[in-house]
Amino acid sequence: SSSSSSSSSSSVVTVTVVEGETGSGKTTQVPQFVLEECAARGVPCNVIVAQPRRLSAMSVAERVARERNEKVGNTVGYTVRLDSKASPLHTRLLFCTTGILLKRLEQDNELENVTHVFVDEVHERSIESDFLLMVLRDLLKRRHQQHRDYEASLTSQHASQQPPPPLLRVILMSATLDADLFQRYFDRPAPVTANPATLPLPQRNLH
Repeated sequence: SSSSSSSSSSSVVTVTVVEGETGSGKTTQVPQFVLEECAARGVPCNVIVAQPRRLSAMSVAERVARERNEKVGNTVGYTVRLDSKASPLHTRLLFCTTGILLKRLEQDNELENVTHVFVDEVHERSIESDFLLMVLRDLLKRRHQQHRDYEASLTSQHASQQPPPPLLRVILMSATLDADLFQRYFDRPAPVTANPATLPLPQRNLH
């Protein structure tokens, strides 16, 4: 119910798995759903979609921009090694490689202005992708702690504490998923089941 998912950070879903077959629209459609939902609600939205391959990041960004009747580099952009079509002021949906996101995390380890991070093709295990999941897991823990500390300060005499950044949402997308592995990794007990192959894709929450 809406009352149970109120302002408390402990009740907010921050890790979601979207599982669907290749061609089901996970990569192109789900990030756009997030963008449109945030726009409809009038809340800030800054989405990063990490792709395992350079060409995928570029081609998906081009396709999504075309679907939105835009040129890539405006609302939708991409950043890969040696090439970037993105605007710091206007891009709200950025496709990039896993390596580029890791490099950004070296310089901005809190991702304060980012609201959603998608990790696509998460079943394609690599050293980079495993490291990214570890960094994101630690970031989620820090962000939750910041919110718990802030909520505690509101009930104390020290309510002058600055509000923390918004809770970060992490969305793991895959055609095939080792559900048990990710349940253990993100320490979430809820089961994850396969989604239908076509949109709309129901989301299975890990938190």
